[in-house]
Amino acid sequence: MYYFIVNPGSRSGNGKIIWKRVEQILEQEQVEYRVFFTSYRYHATKLAREITSRSEKLTLVSVGGDGTLNEVVDGIQNLERVTLGYIPTGSSNDFARSLSLPSKPEEALHNILHPSYFQRIDLGLMTYGSLTRRFAGSCGCGFDAAVCQEALESPIKDTLNRFGLGKLTYVGIALKQLLLFRPAPVTLTLEHRKRLHFSRTYFLSALNCPYEGGGLKMCPKARPDDGFLNVCVVEGLSKLTIALMFPTAYLGWHNIFRGIHQYRVKSLEIRPEKSLPFHTDGEPYTPEDVLTVSCLPGALTIIAGNKV
Repeated sequence: MYYFIVNPGSRSGNGKIIWKRVEQILEQEQVEYRVFFTSYRYHATKLAREITSRSEKLTLVSVGGDGTLNEVVDGIQNLERVTLGYIPTGSSNDFARSLSLPSKPEEALHNILHPSYFQRIDLGLMTYGSLTRRFAGSCGCGFDAAVCQEALESPIKDTLNRFGLGKLTYVGIALKQLLLFRPAPVTLTLEHRKRLHFSRTYFLSALNCPYEGGGLKMCPKARPDDGFLNVCVVEGLSKLTIALMFPTAYLGWHNIFRGIHQYRVKSLEIRPEKSLPFHTDGEPYTPEDVLTVSCLPGALTIIAGNKV
């Protein structure tokens, strides 16, 4: 039995149209399945929790963008009994890019129905106060989270998605936020022992995969199956330098700039001196407490594409 969680509003409402194409193939191949549609934020988490609370092994397929996938991953109960499939229909699809998953819905479905490769991947776990959230691709705080927050609410994203240019949303909003954002002091503690202080932090990201933000290769060496998170800190640079840095990040060449720091850890603590926006897989939050981020090695089995 296949269980599908579909975000019909992904890709500016085209998610429902894409699902109809997927459903037609399922009917043609006489696949036994059930489908659930999301209708509000965090609905996918609730659905995933309900579906996976049973004892049997099952295949759960997320149909949406990275935000929908994040909600699904966060809601899964009994991780060891679930195999995850992913049909990417979002604007950035960084998780699919990182794992070399098919980008076309029909090809992604074929890969799920006729899998050739299963991969055990790590998940990230973000904790603040008494709350926790899992993530599949990345989490972070500062400037990049502010971009995610505005992009989620931006009507420009819907317009550009209609022309297949959704990724330009992040470029335009990033330039705007760069002008407005004020860097803040942040203290990191790596592996509970190594403390680092950055007085002018623009953003920091903890990545389970190489890509975030619509194709930015922020941590080129990150792998989703090595038991570690890769951390990228951007601090102390002028805004002009950061604007020049971003085009190089699409190729993973941004590390040539002084003020870009990379670390490989199993856990870290993030202590900002003022409240900063935060995100997990592009889903924004504004926590008021110290954040801890850790890696959950080999937590989930996914129907993969090519070996990465």
